[in-house]
Amino acid sequence: MLEALAAVIKGLGYAAALTAAGTTLARSTLARGLPMPIPSLDRLIRWAGLPLATAISGTALLFFLRLGGDADTETLGAIFLSPLGLALAMQFAGGLWLAFTAHRPIAIVGALLVIIAFGVVGHSATRGVVSSATVVLHVAAAAWWLGGLWALLLAKRRLPERSLPQLVVLFSRQAVWIVAVLLLAALTTAALILDFQFDLARDYDRALLTKLGLTLALLALAGFNKLIVAPRLVSQPAAGSWLRRTVLLELLLFSAIMATTAFVTTYLSPHDANEQPVHHEGQPGARGPVAIIQPWAPAMPSGASTGAGYMTILNNQPVEDRLISASSPWAEQVTLHRSSTIDSVSRMREVDRLSISAKTEIVMAPGGLHLMFTGLYAPFVAGDVVPLTLVFERAGSVAVQLSVQQLGSRPVAEHNH
Repeated sequence: MLEALAAVIKGLGYAAALTAAGTTLARSTLARGLPMPIPSLDRLIRWAGLPLATAISGTALLFFLRLGGDADTETLGAIFLSPLGLALAMQFAGGLWLAFTAHRPIAIVGALLVIIAFGVVGHSATRGVVSSATVVLHVAAAAWWLGGLWALLLAKRRLPERSLPQLVVLFSRQAVWIVAVLLLAALTTAALILDFQFDLARDYDRALLTKLGLTLALLALAGFNKLIVAPRLVSQPAAGSWLRRTVLLELLLFSAIMATTAFVTTYLSPHDANEQPVHHEGQPGARGPVAIIQPWAPAMPSGASTGAGYMTILNNQPVEDRLISASSPWAEQVTLHRSSTIDSVSRMREVDRLSISAKTEIVMAPGGLHLMFTGLYAPFVAGDVVPLTLVFERAGSVAVQLSVQQLGSRPVAEHNH
């Protein structure tokens, strides 16, 4: 329930952020070529900035509740002394700045704060400076495009008829370069996040393909406006109605893209099922039952930046199977490790693949085999249910839910099949 609510609030936040920041950017580049300012843009920026600050407050509140709802040092530190906290603070401040300075040139400061925040947290930020920079460019270009559409829609109603064709020409000229930046930044960001390996078997990759399809539809409508509608605005008054309809369609497609993005960033990870089941000659797509018993994870102590997961894996198949990868939308990476103590010295090493003989089980427990979650987007808190995907060589993908327990406690017996 909290995840669904988080996705909805995130989608509304995206819409408010791109509208407020994008309209500010578009106004700064389009208004210079017009004899008079576009009415109502200041009001649109103001009324998008306030919902942005509200949506960010809702996101922070949900995060606070998921951490237990206690206003202690550890909880507040996890919220405010983290990349997520920094991004939320930047967008909250940017939203308020835009709301109260919408009519002034310094509103651009708030727009930049909002846009740069997208490069601070998320899958792109964990990949380094380059991917953070490309996602900021992508968001800036998308925001300008959305803001420009709002300017066209409001200008159709408020500007004199003779000024509308001039605005459309200005928008079309600038949009060519903006769209080029958007596509180049988007493709570069996707390539970096996916390690240059696109696989339609992954939900994340299919979601990116959906966003690409919606973007191509946007480009088609933009091309129709530039090549068909714009040249007719002066000589054919009815072309203004066509412009309004196509702009509304573009805004609808933008809404679909933002909703898809909110779903992807809430539920999916670019590392889900990185490896697919191996198909052996003579046994194409062989699959058999694997039981996951007592999947659990301990709550994270103060200051911890990684998490651990434990369980028992029972191979019910008449042949050996191997665990070849694991992933979770909560972490940048999930790897298998084995802890051991030799001569009173504790050591831990990564295990590439884990073999499980036929009709036997493997136990993951503290002090031995375990899954390590690194690059967590949020710490493990008692009561959480952490989604996890295990990929086996023969059995394929198995969905698991780890139950997060209080430190020092163990789970009650449960099974995932």
